Amino acid sequence: MTGIPQEFNLETALPRDQVKDALRGILHSIFFHRLLINVLPRELRVLNTSVSITDSKDVERLIEEKIAEFLHNTSPTQVKKGKLALFFYEKRLKKNWFQFTKTEEFVCWEQWSITLNLVQAPQSEQEKLKSVKSVENQFTQCLLKILKIVNDYKEHIPSITTTEGNPFPYQIAIQSQTEGWSSMIKRMLVTDAPTIASSTHPTVPASNPSSRPSSIKSEGKM
Repeated sequence: MTGIPQEFNLETALPRDQVKDALRGILHSIFFHRLLINVLPRELRVLNTSVSITDSKDVERLIEEKIAEFLHNTSPTQVKKGKLALFFYEKRLKKNWFQFTKTEEFVCWEQWSITLNLVQAPQSEQEKLKSVKSVENQFTQCLLKILKIVNDYKEHIPSITTTEGNPFPYQIAIQSQTEGWSSMIKRMLVTDAPTIASSTHPTVPASNPSSRPSSIKSEGKM
């Protein structure tokens, strides 16, 4: 595969029992802006913030599966950090220098790297209240960063050339305890990239992502 994807990084720190909600909100927020098909916006209440999400059952199912995988991979108490990445791909003509036929492949055009630093769970009631406020604030900052990124970076988004299903396949990868981060990224960009045969999704024609509303509605924070 060829091409260097546009990469964005998000990082936050939180207790393990807050991971599920935070990841759910972060991933849904990214998909809301980068799933370039017509969607019916819905609201998800996460950590005292309302996040706009898509109505895609495929996206919702994938997010829940990957959250469960992330929690499984970071279950040992000695694990202090967990990382995952979200990839979006486009279809391109593959260069065949020694062939006369033209073939197609999927090339990643955008990559989101998410780092969750897992901190010790608070013990006292005062520590719990402080922890909740800290997590809520960090979560809101992540959503604001996502919103700024999707508004500032649009030139790299490929042209939509089809109205049949989802134009840009996507994947989420969780770093395991036995695989390095660089190795995982290389695998997702090359070896485990989507294939043409598996790219068809039962979705509807694309819409203009810039016309979508903000994905954040926070009480007392904005």
